[in-house]
Amino acid sequence: MSFISDYCKQIIRPPRRTYSIQLLGPKTRFIQSVPIIREDFEFTSRQLKLQASYFVQESVHHRCLIYLHCNASCRLEGLQYVDRLLATGVNLCIFDFAGCGLSEGKYITMGTYESEDVKELMNYIECRFGKVDEFILWGRSMGAVTALMLSQDPRITTYIADSAFTQLRTVIEELGQQKFGCFSFMINGFMPFLRSKIINEAQFDIDQVSPLNCVGIQSNNKRFYFLAGKTDQLVHPRHSQMLYENCKSYKRLELCDGNHNTTRQVETLDKISKFINLLQLDLPLNVEYANKCSKYFKEAQQCLNSYRMQQQEQEENLKEYVKQLERKSILKSYQQQSRDLSDLEKYLE
Repeated sequence: MSFISDYCKQIIRPPRRTYSIQLLGPKTRFIQSVPIIREDFEFTSRQLKLQASYFVQESVHHRCLIYLHCNASCRLEGLQYVDRLLATGVNLCIFDFAGCGLSEGKYITMGTYESEDVKELMNYIECRFGKVDEFILWGRSMGAVTALMLSQDPRITTYIADSAFTQLRTVIEELGQQKFGCFSFMINGFMPFLRSKIINEAQFDIDQVSPLNCVGIQSNNKRFYFLAGKTDQLVHPRHSQMLYENCKSYKRLELCDGNHNTTRQVETLDKISKFINLLQLDLPLNVEYANKCSKYFKEAQQCLNSYRMQQQEQEENLKEYVKQLERKSILKSYQQQSRDLSDLEKYLE
């Protein structure tokens, strides 16, 4: 049954989005005159080499937000939030899931093994950059599901779940109904074959991918922000509604304008930024982070000093240019006055 193979491919092997590393932008950037250093690195999970980038800034605390992209995307998706997050004092980590972008891997698993990869990434960040005071996960679609599958991890305090589904089997059935219409009764017939094929090829069970069973945790130290587009045809917004209702911790739900892939409006992003900073943790100075990232802080300070010198040099050049313009204007005016005086003398003669 070729259509089962095609359907399976859509789930576990969507088109891989590749890109040039130059698209990540400059290694150093300035946000509100604060220097930010981007460190690209490779970490290993499930014997696969995964590619990541970490935006580091000098701070007395180490707050880390990991952005989790959707199934046919890559870490470039998270770049749009760099300035917004770093301006609030949160470091940002973006990475390519296995089977996506520049990372190794043949298949995606809709959150099953991706959640294990995120755990390895958190371990790597703490080992290389110092103890993290607070981990925050922001995911979209498959990334949102991955985040919710980690609801039990005590290191994570905040979850932003944009367009997550409740159960993978449910969303597959719903998409099948849209595709086959009056022949949707066929779905129940081929689901066992589809499930078996995915197990054989990608080694995960679609019946076990269920964020709905993960968000029931009740904790005073966790908070969840569920978000969905009102006109989403891929993952209906009722999925986010159900996740919200099943969640026992502090939670919010927003149904915003747009569909599954719509860029979220500034007003929505402002709400998320405020939500991320809701929990005011009484944290001591993170000495380990300060020590392990001191080389990045020194590099950032050198960049800032260089930037200031360039700014000062540009200001001086601009002042000199203005002075030259003023001299030319005065000279031109004087010459004009001299010509006028000469013409007047000739006229009086």
